[in-house]
Amino acid sequence: MSDYSTYTSKSGTEIQAVFNNKKFGELQMVKFATQRDVANIHLMGHVDSVGTAKGKRASTGACIFTVFQKDALMDAIGTDKQVFLTDHELVNYGSEGALMKFGIRAEGTVRSTRNSSLTEGNASEGSIWKRESYGRMVTPTMVDQIPPFDITLVGISEVTGHLSTMTIHGVQFNSDQGGTSIDDLVLERQLTFIARRITPWRSPEEMEKRATNVKPS
Repeated sequence: MSDYSTYTSKSGTEIQAVFNNKKFGELQMVKFATQRDVANIHLMGHVDSVGTAKGKRASTGACIFTVFQKDALMDAIGTDKQVFLTDHELVNYGSEGALMKFGIRAEGTVRSTRNSSLTEGNASEGSIWKRESYGRMVTPTMVDQIPPFDITLVGISEVTGHLSTMTIHGVQFNSDQGGTSIDDLVLERQLTFIARRITPWRSPEEMEKRATNVKPS
């Protein structure tokens, strides 16, 4: 009889996604890739390369979500932080309550007055030194406005209970795609992203061991 404790592979049904420290249940799939510029160095008179050069590294990926009643992604990670949007963006993509009619400036936008001082110490209403003269801090309403966050995948084997995790650090969405047809049974939404780096699958014991072996500088 096989020893099932030796098998610790995990399927998608045994993996949960954690977005910004919140378990996210509407995710169908996540994929990721890391690519680095590596090129051969050639010299005249040599058929083969004489060396290699390594350049920049980039991490990218995509997420596919199932859409139910509303955009759960924005509720999960889009409401924790605020971002600065210019008056122009507020007209088109501002949060509820911050929208303005096109062609109408927001209160406090830059206006020139003959007697107003432009020094930072004497900044008055409408001064160019005030942040409110150009926009305001609001809750993101578009996925590309969400500040960088981490995606952590937590896998727990149904057979053994073995746990392992991996993390995609500094995720920022850069495209949002979706659609529907009469042949679709569910609504899907695909987002692509760039990331800072990727920590591969590890067990908590291995992560703790690595942390204890790190020597202070």
